[in-house]
Parts: sequence; structure tokens; C-alpha cells
Amino acid sequence: MEKNALLSIRNISKRFGGTQALNDVSFDIEKGEIHALLGENGAGKSTLIKIISGVVAKDSGEIFLDGEPLRVKNPQQARTEGINVVYQELSLVPGLSIAENICASNERMNTFKIMDLNDLGEDVMSILGRLKVDPKTPVKALGIGAQQMVEIAGAICRNCRLLILDEPTASLTDEEIEELYKIMAMLKEHGTTIIYISHKLSEVFDIADRATVLKDGKFVTTANVKDLDERTLVRLMTGRDLTDMFPPKAKNIGPVVLDVKDYSGPGFENISFQLHEGEILGLAGLAGAGRTELCTALFGVQKPYGGAIRLFDKEYKPRKVKDAMRAGIGYLPEDRKQAGAFMQMSIKENSVAATIDDITKCGIIDNKLAKENTLSMIQKLNTKVGSINDRILSLSGGNQQKIILSRWLLANPKILIADEPTRGIDVGAKFEIYQILRSLADSGMAIILISSELPEIIGMSDRILTVYKGSVSMIIDSHDPALEEKIGAGIMGLSFDKSGGEVVQ
Repeated sequence: MEKNALLSIRNISKRFGGTQALNDVSFDIEKGEIHALLGENGAGKSTLIKIISGVVAKDSGEIFLDGEPLRVKNPQQARTEGINVVYQELSLVPGLSIAENICASNERMNTFKIMDLNDLGEDVMSILGRLKVDPKTPVKALGIGAQQMVEIAGAICRNCRLLILDEPTASLTDEEIEELYKIMAMLKEHGTTIIYISHKLSEVFDIADRATVLKDGKFVTTANVKDLDERTLVRLMTGRDLTDMFPPKAKNIGPVVLDVKDYSGPGFENISFQLHEGEILGLAGLAGAGRTELCTALFGVQKPYGGAIRLFDKEYKPRKVKDAMRAGIGYLPEDRKQAGAFMQMSIKENSVAATIDDITKCGIIDNKLAKENTLSMIQKLNTKVGSINDRILSLSGGNQQKIILSRWLLANPKILIADEPTRGIDVGAKFEIYQILRSLADSGMAIILISSELPEIIGMSDRILTVYKGSVSMIIDSHDPALEEKIGAGIMGLSFDKSGGEVVQ
């Protein structure tokens, strides 16, 4: 046990039925550090957090908090010990105000049973100050980033010693992530210890002091982040080298299937490009550059202002989504939970949602065919599910994405638009999604890939379009020797000096 340890985990094991979720795991969390907990889905991260926070009981082993045995049987007892978890799915009551959400859950009442904001503490008041809104404002009026700040404020006013953040940036903008980092730095400075769970390895290097890697329920290593790099982390988490994450590029690119000329609409203007059969065309750009707006217009969600599109050498003017689907276009949306999956519906219902007309006769769904189609895609994409009648929200992010992808594969599109297809999923699931997308392209499907991750754009794309302020700034071949520099210039709206390799205004 380290002298400066706040939390010491010793020989923790947990089994669920035939699955060994944790196997003899031991490591320490130091006081006042930001400690990243990393691993693929199924590595044991969630189970360990649930044990620490009193949600589930361990089978064996011991946990010490500040040198004393930690005996918590439920989350309330964990909170009494100063252990608080902020999950990806926030627990705020939308109809209540900011102050009510914070105070009510923490019983911050004065003698007259009136909520007293003045009793919340310096850190909470600092977070509320960053919101720049009246504490009486209903939570439902806030954006996701602000709601998360309220959730964190509620957690730290419970005499918080250990704050556990589970995928806190999954739905945040870059600006909101920066604000979260500032809050974490403030809490760390004031002595709060933070366990940080994220699938985004770049965030580990941005904010964490140390990192622990779990794999298949076992402890792999704990190390100082400054002594690690992304290649090492990927290898520790997956057993694969970073260079092996991406499949080989297309061997044969077919004819043009989509020809876009001078296309303009909400958030983009005068866009021109061609998409070929069997090609993965990457769209790189900063947040708000217009990539998603362009693709939603192509899919019939938004109405364009002007321009012309030829799809398979025929005029294409989608007025609604069904027009795009009938024309052979599928779309994986950026926000999987809000726009992609029907979270309260079953895996089977989600799988057949795009082909419901094909399996319906006289208004009655052929459940046998729906089951056959769903199971076929589960097997094809190696999706890990319990029952196809379980709700899709029971699945990990990577398996949710596979179900949404299977929905479009059942529809057999000729063109697939994939908007941030690996956002919020672990590196192992990313590897599988990459293999699936390249396999689809090799079979002749044309794919438009939107990604904010530069390694993903470079590793997956045959050609890259950089988008800046709603316009295409560059079109770059993936074999270009100055590829990274050109992408960097293109997304910033700069030109590229080919002679010296410098980015110039």
C-alpha cells in the first residue's frame, strides 16, 4: 500500500455467472491525483467502479480508503464515505432548478428546511459561477455541458474525497471539454482525488497524472502518464500495435457513384466533390465546419439552397429521408443515443427499423423474419448481445453501433455516410468497426466518413476532403507524403506551400 494512497484495491475478484469480470486486481489511487482507468469494453472498469461505489459486492479481496477497510453495501454508504460517481447518463431532474437539483439530493437545508446555497462550499459556488446563469434556472434549459457541471457540483458538495467520472466528455463540445478540464484542475488543487474513465486516449494525456490499464478483468499496469504514449496504451489495452488498428487501403477504386457540384445549404456552400465505388472518402474539419450539415442534406434531412447532384449518373434531389433510403443511401448519425438508436426499444426492433416495410405484410410484422435478419447481422458483425429482445441501451457503445450499422446493412445501401462512427467506444470496438467499414468498401460500397480523430481519418480514408467554414478547402490523396500537414492546413483554412512544406496564410 502506497504511503500517499487514498484508495487501495487489493486482490479484488468478481464473477457474474460464467463470466470472470475481475480477477485478483490490485493497485492504488494516490491522494489528490487524476487517475485514468483504461481498458476495452469487458475489461472490468465498470464492475470495479460499481464495487467501489457500493452498487455491487465483491466476491473476494479488500479495498482500503485512507488506510481503513472500506465497507459499503450501497451507493448511499459510499457517498457518506466521500465517494461520488458522475455517470455518462446524468441523474438530474429536468423540471427542477439548478439549486434544487444540487441541494435536494444533498439535503442542504437550514433549520427552517429552506435550501441554503451559501452552505454549498467554495468549489460548488465556483462551478455555479462558471455557468453564468441564475441558480433558479430549470436544468432542462441548460445544454449537456452545463448539466454535467451541475451534476459534478452536486457530487462534490457531499464532502467528496473521491470523484469518479465515467465517460464525462462523450456528449461534450471541445469548448465544454476545456471547461471540464478547468473544473477538474481546480478540484485537484483543492485536494479532491479523481478517477477518470474515458475511451479517448488523447484526454488521458491532456488531464491525467497516472493511468491504470485493465484487460479481460486483470490488472495490466499502473504508470505515470508522462512515461506513456498512445502506441503503448493501445498495445497494453488490446494486445495490438497502433499500426495494426487500420486495415489496408482500397486496392481498386470503381467509377463515380456520387457527383456533387456547387452544393449549398444551411452551414455549407459551393461544395463540389466526387465519391467512387469502393472508396472511403474522409471529411476532416473542426467542429461547426459544416461536415454534418452537408451529409444530412445529402440524406434528405435538410433542404439545400442550390447546386446539383448526380447519383449513379441520375439527377438526385432528396426531399425527405425516405427518398435517400430508396436511392440507396444509409446514414450512421453523429449522436448515436439521440439520433441513431431507439434506446428504449429492443435490439431486434432497432436492427430492422430501416427495413420494416420489407418485413411487414398487411400491416403485420413478420417476427420470424425480423428475428432471422437480426441474428444474421449479429453473427456477421460479431455483436455481443444477450437476447435480441433486450433493450439496446443494455449494450456497450461499440455493440450499440454495430446494431445501428446492421440496420443499414439489412437495407443494402450503395452509399453509407458514417458520421463519427467510433465516438464513445473503446479501442477494441474501434478496431472491429474499422474492419467492417473497410470490408464494406472492398465489397463495392462507397463510404463517406466524418471523423474528428486525425489518426482515424488518415488510417481509414482513401481520399480526404478538408472542410473549413462550410467550404471544401482541400482534396488530398491518402498516399500524399505531406498528408498530415495538408490536413492541418486545410481544416484551418490555410494554403500549403508545397516547396517548403510550410503552412502559409
